[in-house]
Amino acid sequence: MIATNSAGFLIYEGVMPLLKTYIAIFIGYIVARTGLFPPAASRSSSQLTMNVALPCLIFSNIVPAFTPSNISAIGPLMLLAVIYILVGFASGLIIREICFVPRNFWQGIIIAAGMSNWGNLPTSVVQSVTAHAPFNGTTDVELGVSFVSIFTMVYHIFFWVFGAAASLQWDFLPDIPQGEAAMRRVKWNEKPIGGLLYRWLYQRTQEEERGRKTAAFLGKMKGFIGNKEDLRSKSRNPLEQEKIEEDISSCPEMLEAGTARIQQQEESVDPDVQLARRVSKISALPQHQSQFNSASASHTHSHNCSETTLPLEENLDSTVTHDTSKWERLFPSWFAKAIKSISVIITPVTITLAIALPVSVIQPLKALFTDATASGGPDWTGPDGSPPLNFIMDTVTFVGGLCIPLSLIILGASFARMSIPKRLSTLPIPAMIMVTLSKEVLVPVVGIFLTQTFVNKGLIPKDNLVQRFVAIFLSGTPTANSQLVVANLYAPEGGMDTLTAFLVVEYTFMFISSTALTAVALLLL
Repeated sequence: MIATNSAGFLIYEGVMPLLKTYIAIFIGYIVARTGLFPPAASRSSSQLTMNVALPCLIFSNIVPAFTPSNISAIGPLMLLAVIYILVGFASGLIIREICFVPRNFWQGIIIAAGMSNWGNLPTSVVQSVTAHAPFNGTTDVELGVSFVSIFTMVYHIFFWVFGAAASLQWDFLPDIPQGEAAMRRVKWNEKPIGGLLYRWLYQRTQEEERGRKTAAFLGKMKGFIGNKEDLRSKSRNPLEQEKIEEDISSCPEMLEAGTARIQQQEESVDPDVQLARRVSKISALPQHQSQFNSASASHTHSHNCSETTLPLEENLDSTVTHDTSKWERLFPSWFAKAIKSISVIITPVTITLAIALPVSVIQPLKALFTDATASGGPDWTGPDGSPPLNFIMDTVTFVGGLCIPLSLIILGASFARMSIPKRLSTLPIPAMIMVTLSKEVLVPVVGIFLTQTFVNKGLIPKDNLVQRFVAIFLSGTPTANSQLVVANLYAPEGGMDTLTAFLVVEYTFMFISSTALTAVALLLL
């Protein structure tokens, strides 16, 4: 018999649960390459998975998950799950700012770095590992699945309720470049956070410098204008006038700022001085610029005249044909906007969560769907000895079983359709590597440290080996397949190549990282 702490056993326990995952992905790759699973079928399958199979899977997992034996584990595990997600989001933001990322993946990389596969993949590994020593066989297998369900619940709350899934469409809005245009490299100050820093730091310095130049310019203007006597004698000092005009011409960028400040004071200034200021501004401009401005003004005037001669009926028609929604007709505008914003998060998944969570914690409701006697609930059974609504649980379990295999097949089909450029340097390889290392190296290190800290502080019982193993193992899973399913609904043809490339690297490296993380977690128990 192989020792449970031997290297061979640890590697075996880490590798075997992953085989069915890779086989399902390979099947999707084959059927797509042979033309049996075209893009239209992939998109339809994504709709079926997200709106039918996934809600059924969530309901079947959450309702029986919570019992008095594991209810105390909800708090620490939920806290760990939230920390893992937030650390991932932060790393995704940093990677996006410091690495080249295609423009149509700026939001996708944040979601990919933060949202992990906490579904069937870790459940399979936990079931296989907890079935052997040092765990307690069948009891620990069921307990491990319920602990994974806590992570699954947090995932669905962040992904669906908090809007992570809806935010994926930001990468495919009409004004976002796609295809080759999305591969254009941009400067750091053109990215979201870099732009904020640039405007706050650099432009702040520029404003201060512009303020100093404006003050100097106004001083020169004041000296140039002087009083009325200086204005009348200006023509008798041609050398001085020429010098001042040269000084003013040397900083034409100050004219606009200086003009704004001068106009604020014109009401309280003598009309002769106003005239002199206008003359000085015109004389400071080059002659060719004056000609250009006059031509532009003429063109603008003619253009404006043509606009003002448009028939009034066109404006009236555009006003009359303004479409109003039924909410705007029935309720005030502010209420209609609020309803429209809330309706975005009302999806089959969020509705399922709103139903499944109360059912799982209210024992009389739970007893209608599944056996709740072990958790202190009533023993309600029908003529067949099953709970009255057990047929609903059987149905959602049956349909929900379609979700994970179909998602993996969609993933494999995306791998098959991915267009690999001839020049690999055009791929965001540094970002792909850094996201993979973040999810499967950095976050697991954080997870191990936090789990050991929680054990030392008493938040996680030291003798609860299953809870400790789940807390560590779920810190190092790759990006969830749900992102691929949702993004597939918004992306145009070929718009999934970047996400698919990231998933290829992550799921390839997972074969090594998952095995290593399983071994480390077992050694720490």
